[in-house]
Amino acid sequence: MKKFFFICFLLLFATVEAQDTNTDLSVYLDCQSCNTTQIKQELKNVSFVRDQSDADVHLFFTVQRNASGGRAYEIEFIGQKKFSKLHDTLSFDTNSDMSDLEKTNKILKYIRLGLMRFWIENGLADKISVSLQNDEDTDKKEAKDPWNKWSFQLGVNGWFNGEETSKFSNFNGSVSGEQITDKNKFKFRTGISQRKSVFIYGDQEIISEKKSKYLTVSDVISINKHWSAGLFTGMGNSVYNNYKYYWNIQPGVEYNFFPYSISAKKQVVLSYKIGPRFNKYYDTTIFLKDKELLWKQSALAGTSFRRKWGSLTTSLEYASFLHDVSLNEFNVYMNTNIRLFKGFSLRLNGYYGITHNQINLSAQGATLEEILLQQKQVRSGYSYFASVGINYSFGSIYNTIINSRFDF
Repeated sequence: MKKFFFICFLLLFATVEAQDTNTDLSVYLDCQSCNTTQIKQELKNVSFVRDQSDADVHLFFTVQRNASGGRAYEIEFIGQKKFSKLHDTLSFDTNSDMSDLEKTNKILKYIRLGLMRFWIENGLADKISVSLQNDEDTDKKEAKDPWNKWSFQLGVNGWFNGEETSKFSNFNGSVSGEQITDKNKFKFRTGISQRKSVFIYGDQEIISEKKSKYLTVSDVISINKHWSAGLFTGMGNSVYNNYKYYWNIQPGVEYNFFPYSISAKKQVVLSYKIGPRFNKYYDTTIFLKDKELLWKQSALAGTSFRRKWGSLTTSLEYASFLHDVSLNEFNVYMNTNIRLFKGFSLRLNGYYGITHNQINLSAQGATLEEILLQQKQVRSGYSYFASVGINYSFGSIYNTIINSRFDF
């Protein structure tokens, strides 16, 4: 029995000694758009932990879409525990031509650069080597952009499925482009959508089709670090919404209480738009209109925060027609993910809309078949969506090991 306790004491002492001499940094990777598997496999001299309170270094990523179609990354290296006095930030960009592997390799490069001070502080200075490109190896001239900061996206997709008594098809196509600079943001998008459902019941064949086309164009001007102005236009048609043809033009202004330069971390904005809208209908509407020109206004208040404790996005939007403000709608949206305490997080998502502006409804109404097949829009005073979730994890604080066997 004495030998047993002696052996246990030696094992405990060896474990404590190993922990004391361990030079690996405990790292919490806080990135929602990273290839965490590759990062954990290739980043050495760190131990990844699953909760931020267990970390020596909290890697907090802020990611925004940049003008080239890639991403603008900012990594905060937040020291904790004995590294609490260390806090660094590194920024870099990726572009749309880079593969996923190239993007992750660049992320790894900047993670290693940011961790240098922490490794040195942790006693690894003798194991670190630094190399710097010579001036002649570095192209100091700004590369000429043959596209003049324009980027485009083309997309086509479709799916088909069915069985003996039913078959379904869906087709969508879109083209979009944008030219984004610090002073101006111009965007356009056009697309078509077609859905078809066929149901066979005995000798009867019931067909449901939805078709729509659209074009949207916007041009936003940066006035200063808090104010923006823009022009927003659109046109299209929709069988489901009874629009044979529509167009709208809305100038607008927006004020951000925080500088736009930190919009990825926090925003509190107020915006207002007003302008004409023309509608031509397939069926005469409940207001006995075949076509009409109206003026519409909308106001929005929105907030967005992303910090160590989690993220929160909310918006309140009001819109109405000027000739009759009782024809209005009010929408509330919220998306949040909050870390409450170690290992426990709360996730809330929701939307609620009050609708009193359905001027496009057909005076003919809709048959039961059209309602069930969703061929025509019908009156609805409200719509909503909600989801609630909690997540709690416990056990070993380390999650460095990657085992990808039978992942397919």
